[in-house]
Amino acid sequence: MVVVSSRREPYKPPELAAARSSQRGPPNELSTSHTMADDPPSDIMQCGTYEELLSLMSSIRTESAAVSAHLRDVQDTRLPPLSFALQRLDILGASLNAPQRAAREVTTMLADAGFVALRISQKVRQLDKEQSRVQAALEYVAQTQELRSCITGIYDATQVRDWEAVAQHIHRASKLPTELVRGRFAEAMVPTEENPESPAVALENATESFGALFLREFESAAKAKDMEKITRFFKLFPLIGKEKEGLDVYAKFVCSIIAAQSRQMMNIKVEGPLFFGMVISRLFENIATIVDQHTPIVERYYGRGKMQRVIERIQLETDTQGGIIVDTYFDDRNVNRKLSEIKSYAFSFLVQSFMPNSNLIGIRTMSPVSPSVADTSGINVQDVDTLMNETGVMLSRWSLYCKFLAVKWWSQQELPEITTSPTAKSSTASLAKPNGTASIDELTSSSPARTKGIAATQLNIPPILLDSKLYMKMNTRLAPAFESLATFFFRRSVEKAFQIDEPPSLYHLPPEPSPTSPLITSAIDDVMYVLNAVLERTVSTGHAHLIRNVIGNVRRVLESDLVGMIQRKMRDETYPRAPGVPSGNGPAPPPPEDKVNGFLILLNNLDVATEYIGRIVLTVVKSCGDGIVVSVVPFGDDHVQVVATLQGMSSSFEQRVRELLNDGTQVIYNQVIKARLRPLVHDAFKDATYMTQGHGGTEEAEESASQQQADLVRLRFAYGWDALMQPIRKILTERNYSRVLSVTTEQLSIQLERRVWGMTGRVNELGAIQLERDVAGIISHVSQGKWYFLREKFVRVAQLVMVLGLDEQELEAGGVEWVLTEEERRRAATIRIDEG
Repeated sequence: MVVVSSRREPYKPPELAAARSSQRGPPNELSTSHTMADDPPSDIMQCGTYEELLSLMSSIRTESAAVSAHLRDVQDTRLPPLSFALQRLDILGASLNAPQRAAREVTTMLADAGFVALRISQKVRQLDKEQSRVQAALEYVAQTQELRSCITGIYDATQVRDWEAVAQHIHRASKLPTELVRGRFAEAMVPTEENPESPAVALENATESFGALFLREFESAAKAKDMEKITRFFKLFPLIGKEKEGLDVYAKFVCSIIAAQSRQMMNIKVEGPLFFGMVISRLFENIATIVDQHTPIVERYYGRGKMQRVIERIQLETDTQGGIIVDTYFDDRNVNRKLSEIKSYAFSFLVQSFMPNSNLIGIRTMSPVSPSVADTSGINVQDVDTLMNETGVMLSRWSLYCKFLAVKWWSQQELPEITTSPTAKSSTASLAKPNGTASIDELTSSSPARTKGIAATQLNIPPILLDSKLYMKMNTRLAPAFESLATFFFRRSVEKAFQIDEPPSLYHLPPEPSPTSPLITSAIDDVMYVLNAVLERTVSTGHAHLIRNVIGNVRRVLESDLVGMIQRKMRDETYPRAPGVPSGNGPAPPPPEDKVNGFLILLNNLDVATEYIGRIVLTVVKSCGDGIVVSVVPFGDDHVQVVATLQGMSSSFEQRVRELLNDGTQVIYNQVIKARLRPLVHDAFKDATYMTQGHGGTEEAEESASQQQADLVRLRFAYGWDALMQPIRKILTERNYSRVLSVTTEQLSIQLERRVWGMTGRVNELGAIQLERDVAGIISHVSQGKWYFLREKFVRVAQLVMVLGLDEQELEAGGVEWVLTEEERRRAATIRIDEG
């Protein structure tokens, strides 16, 4: 077992280690065991013999001597610097004695001052605390005195029936803290022999008793129509904390006025086509006048936003009275029966007109001089017009009322609350009944400060209208009735317009039709007049959903019935067909003149209808307003949707008509112009020669002959062209004639180009110049005046005849924006014969 000593090894200087190493000598393999035995043990506890103990002691002495020698060496080498450093420290320590003493003195002085300051601050805090307690006690006592004064004042004012003073004392007492009123100090100091009750009980009893008293007095004054007393007690309710009761009794009073006025107007029963529209207009105007005139008074005494509670009660009464008017209107005017008759009307004329082999083609069932005569169906269009007008007035007044109420409602929420309450005697404002009523439009725009900044996208329908029974009745009964009446009235007017349709007179026509008096049938003027009236009435209702529905129905009638009837007449009645087949090799006979004229007039109908509808839509869009509160449809994005619907109707009709006009233009060209255009070109160039000889005469004679031939070709073409196009020009509108002329000139350019290509080998150098003059004369005649833009149609033929007059070098010189290809130019150069 090996015992490991825990004793730390002694320090062994290098000299001792070297000495011991030299004493041992070099190791020997044979004496390894002896060397190990001679080494002294490292611990005295390991010594087993006396010799080992002596050896260990000798080793210790040696080590001790080495350590002593080493320490002496260290002392000799390092002691002088340490001594110098110690001397410096002694010097520095001596120099710090004075600051140390000064610091001790300052510390002692500051400790004394801090103690004094602590005592002073404690005293100050104690004084502040005592002062605040004294101030609170004084304020508490003052408030208690105020409470006692208020209660005493209530008792004294009651004795003399000074209700304003009573309300003021209660109002002052209500501002005191609740803890003070219910505190023991107030209960001990405030009660008196006359008022032994505690302050809290006394104030509560006074508030309830005087609230009931003011309520009875207000109702009594309302029954007696004593507006001075009504105003007097209306001001007192908020002072005693009875705001809700005051607003409710005021709303009840206002509702009684509204109901009485409504019953009075309904009992008059003035016969007239707009009686119910007038009654509901007066109802809404009375309500709007009351709300507008009384809102500043309510806000002054009750605070901002308090008028909303009154408006809610007024709206309930409006639902009742407005519902009575609407129901009575439906009963007295037999609206439901009229709507049933409208739904069962078959529109037999329109339906049979679209059937093949219709017997109604060209038949007029009524003379234009008596449009008021009732038709055989039993539905008088004038009665429908009257009902639609009255229904539209009612919806329009309702829309204006909703806009007015929305402005008032949201203005109550946007503006800050009033926190101060004026005294009852500080104002002479009165709730007196207004002497007259103003229109809702004037009332809506009379307060620009309240409506400023409210855009169409910010004005929403208030919740009281969304929950209103009258709102539902207007949307579910009156609006659908107007939609059915307007749709029927417009479609029946379209049917009646075609029944009494008459063509324009074609005698003594000017060379060009007047742009203000186009040649159209009477149906277009009639339909456009009715369309303008229907759209204006519909938009004036202010109901975006209704407006979109009616416009959609009107668009379907325009595109299916109006355009369909004109298209059917163009196909079946006035299509310009030739009366027979050509005989032999002669040209086909032209279509009958009355058919051609009728077809052209129907094209004018389509073109003028498109123009009129565009103008009507533009006028109606302007009447919708600019999208702010004064707009006809101010709620949300209704204004944008209505304008988009109107513009969509116009663009859809224009697109539908444009296709039909393009087809009609092709029919006019194919059936009327095409058969005469090729002979016209042939006759213009008849006997014209372009192999002009350059000898046998003087230069002046050749120039004269060339000019005569050029004039002859141009004059022949102008005569034939005018004879062909002038009858069409006299009838068509400028846009329609432009379409026909564009198609015709395009085909004329093709005819001229073919004729030039067919002259190969029959044109010499001088003849090419003459041919270019002839073609230029034709182009100039066709594109004269406002039709100058038609020259673009002749670019190919103009370049073709120009190539004939150029030599090879001029042709290759460039500088021309060619429409002809290079191959066509080389081919055109071969048309001319160069005489050698």
